Amino acid sequence: MSSISPALRTGTGADVDACVALWVAACGARDGEFVAGVDERARQKFGHEVAWVLAERRDATVAGFALATAPGSGLATDPSGATVLGLLAVDPQEQRSGVGGRLLVAITAAVASRGHSQLVLHALTDNVPALRLYEKSGWVPYRDPFEHSLLKRPMQTYLLNLR
Repeated sequence: MSSISPALRTGTGADVDACVALWVAACGARDGEFVAGVDERARQKFGHEVAWVLAERRDATVAGFALATAPGSGLATDPSGATVLGLLAVDPQEQRSGVGGRLLVAITAAVASRGHSQLVLHALTDNVPALRLYEKSGWVPYRDPFEHSLLKRPMQTYLLNLR
């Protein structure tokens, strides 16, 4: 059972460092190593958010977060006008507890409530648990896979229509 409280909340500037640290930890757990540059690439996305949702533990530490950024902030191959789900991370200790699914539902609702009609994300094709979550939630592959510029591993773009 997850140790987070039932309520999710909106992220603020005071949460950036904790979210970046969580992103680095989650990527390290996923990849089996820490890759230089992951932290700065993540940090650059904050301050450009359309929506930002955090899951907190009872002790006020971050258990997970999702950050969506403005259309045009993703890749040139993304659909024009699609908001970008640029970061979704769950503390490795909280994975498979439902936190990721709750965050995905919350960020999707937040983006839709702001009038956006499409959401796009990019996922590593070998991140099977994430791909299952996205596909179960109605996301569909968009275009052909491509190589991640930093990790040099295959990525797939996914699209979700919000209307």
